[in-house]
Amino acid sequence: MGVLKKFLKQFKKPEGFLGRVAGYLMAKEPEKSDWTVSLLNPTESARVLEVGFGPGIAIEALSQKVTEGYIAGIEISEVMIKAASKRNKQAIDQGIVDLRLGNVSDLLPFEEKFDYILSVNNFMFWENPINTLINLRARLKPNGKIAITIHPRAKGATNETTKRFGEKINDCLREAGYSENQIHYKKMKSADCVCVIAIN
Repeated sequence: MGVLKKFLKQFKKPEGFLGRVAGYLMAKEPEKSDWTVSLLNPTESARVLEVGFGPGIAIEALSQKVTEGYIAGIEISEVMIKAASKRNKQAIDQGIVDLRLGNVSDLLPFEEKFDYILSVNNFMFWENPINTLINLRARLKPNGKIAITIHPRAKGATNETTKRFGEKINDCLREAGYSENQIHYKKMKSADCVCVIAIN
């Protein structure tokens, strides 16, 4: 496998030195995470779960809004957990943020359900997105919101690529039983970013 392919694999599960480089690059582009959090607009006392939090950019943005609630995160990469824990040390020490090692396809149990769930740029790595969304829905309170965001960065990606992702996410959410879906777009470099928000 070439160096480039090895590096691109790091965005699925960052490991070692290349994983740290991938995490650094993710952290350099906070716009999509900040935008997703602003669309959800959680309350101060909300319970929020982020799936695949990477270097912890959205977790950091959430902790500025959810000052009296609980922010959980699951992540498959130990390298990213280390980076996100460093970035969010104060909120972790305060007991607001709880970062765990785990796989979205085999979610660990939580004591209570969540008001909001979000995923930024990892939907494309889910092996069975509909089943995953059904499992996430079981962890979401009635009328709770989920936000799935993708900013396609593959070579040759265009706004049409983004639109197709949005349609796929929307279809998967509907099949998983969510409703009142809304598709949002944000202008970004190379291609637009899409976020689909739905209600349990």
